[in-house]
Amino acid sequence: MLGEYGPLIIFSTIIISGIVISSPLGKSMKFPLTNTRRMLLGLVVVETGTLLTSMWTEVIHREIAATGGTNFCAADGLVQCGSVIGDPKYSEFFGMSWGMIGMISFSILLYLAISLFFGPRDKMANLWLSMAFLLSLPGLIGVAWLVIVELFLVDGAPHICPYCTAVHVGMVATVVILYVLRNEKEEGKWDIAIN
Repeated sequence: MLGEYGPLIIFSTIIISGIVISSPLGKSMKFPLTNTRRMLLGLVVVETGTLLTSMWTEVIHREIAATGGTNFCAADGLVQCGSVIGDPKYSEFFGMSWGMIGMISFSILLYLAISLFFGPRDKMANLWLSMAFLLSLPGLIGVAWLVIVELFLVDGAPHICPYCTAVHVGMVATVVILYVLRNEKEEGKWDIAIN
């Protein structure tokens, strides 16, 4: 059907679409939204794609744990996820898989992004934005650690996990978009007029 990389193509397309929507390139797309709401829409799309990718990595992790292998991604070579997601030492953090951590993290971030998109005038909007930004920052540490694991620590390293990389791109994009939105809010450029 879609093969081992079909879901990756779908999830990556969603993440990249969100990045484009929220970027300056998104201004030329003529969305009937203000600049702030367009960026918030892009944030929602990025986080949706990243949440879906995290869910898929959890599926891969559970299948490897249950059967010792998976048909959902390549298990050998430089670009593969079997040895990274299935590594008994590095695939979990305090007993929780990285996919589960991603699912929980991006569920919370997506909730806050949707709250901001539909309630940018709400008296809680400033708190939601600050919370989202602060909650996203530890994700950068997680990304750095997992890149080190992929490149140097897993058995037979280096290995590049494409699903993990998609999550990393989504995490970095989330932090950048939230940073820009937070700066706009602090500078009084929070443009939320209804079009």
